Amino acid sequence: MARGRVIEQSGKATTGKIISYTSGSIAANLVSLAFGTYVQFYYTDVLKGNTEWIGLAVTIQAVYATLLYPFLGYLSDRTHSRWGRRVPFIVYGAVPLGVAFMLVWLAPIPPSRVLLFTAYFFVTSILYDTLFNLTMVNWSALFPELFQSSKERAYASAWKQMFGIVGLVAGLALPRMIASAIGWPLMGALFGILCIATLLTTIPSMELKRRRQEQLARMAVADANMYMPVRQALKYTLVNRSFMTFVGMRFFVQLGFTLLTADLSFYAKYNLGISGTQQSILLLGTLVVALPLVYVWGVIVPKLGAFGSEVLAITLFGLALIPFIFAKTYVAALVAGLLIGIGLSGILMLTDVLISDVIDADHIATHHRREGMFYSIHGLILSLNTPVQALLTTLVLVLTGYTHSGRQPASALFGFRFLITFLPMLSLIIGLLFFIFYPLRKRQVAQNQKQLLTLEATQHSH
Repeated sequence: MARGRVIEQSGKATTGKIISYTSGSIAANLVSLAFGTYVQFYYTDVLKGNTEWIGLAVTIQAVYATLLYPFLGYLSDRTHSRWGRRVPFIVYGAVPLGVAFMLVWLAPIPPSRVLLFTAYFFVTSILYDTLFNLTMVNWSALFPELFQSSKERAYASAWKQMFGIVGLVAGLALPRMIASAIGWPLMGALFGILCIATLLTTIPSMELKRRRQEQLARMAVADANMYMPVRQALKYTLVNRSFMTFVGMRFFVQLGFTLLTADLSFYAKYNLGISGTQQSILLLGTLVVALPLVYVWGVIVPKLGAFGSEVLAITLFGLALIPFIFAKTYVAALVAGLLIGIGLSGILMLTDVLISDVIDADHIATHHRREGMFYSIHGLILSLNTPVQALLTTLVLVLTGYTHSGRQPASALFGFRFLITFLPMLSLIIGLLFFIFYPLRKRQVAQNQKQLLTLEATQHSH
């Protein structure tokens, strides 16, 4: 018998099934962006906690989350239950995750008790982060299994990114508005409930009864080679050419976007002289354009293939940065921001399509399905974006003479423009250079999907 598990057959991906699964993107972005954007501000500025201690706790928590990724991926691939893999972490993880998010914002200990106050923040943050990553790695890893053809994956990814953008906008824009009306603890409770609700709406897509039947069949044919040892799993992942060229491209493309969003405030304030509200509109305009265009990319991807579509999306993203070089008014910058949404929408929806192709190819080569490991290593590498962006931003600000005074020298004004145009462009070019060596072009992907059907038939026959 071929090594590995029996492939879980998801059947035809109906629109209802797609909406059920992809609605989880709201939960993923809603709580992660609210936490990442506001939690340090809440504990230091609103609650008046000790800046150094809270900063240290945030740093340790970030390192912990990064180191946790590979372990969670391996756990996801190896854990079986009456519903197979992945599903129990979502079914049983939704409520604890929502409750953990609520606890972060309660903070019942007064900030004057520095160590206890910091310890509460640290423990609740670690609890939330562990449950979030455990739940979301498994939810993400279901994508290649539930949607198996290129057309299904493109359509499902369009829905996933649409819900993701809704969660992103809500996670960025709503917390302070809601907190100003009802307080931060109630904001945390509301978002926690929304997180639980949207995660529970994903359960129908998992077809629990069918999974139970397939798990019984899987147990009957299980053998000693069903699991790949952790060291071997890591090795096979890190030497996988398709994955490493994909994740290299993803790192640098994401870095380009992170530089743009993180440093846009400097550019908007000093180069354009616009208000905070107008700065928010610049970002929201990009996302509003990206929202409907994910469906356009859903039509383009089956025609060009994932590789060709990704190259086109990155190119359009890079070209849309050019107007920022010359923009001197808010309107000009707003137009540039709207243009960025065209390429960005394609980049967003293609991530799951591309990593699914990588996982399929790996399954053919190893006879193991290792979605958890691939998604977790992908998450680990992308998490390095934030410190790299912070380092590059700090370096440019120092070298160009940025000051805390209201008036900036010409060199600093050039630095702000450089941070959101030339540096992201360079990052995108490096990403494309990585992607040139990506081997899974349209024809190869089609061959792999046919080969998977043959492999599946062979496994079922045994």
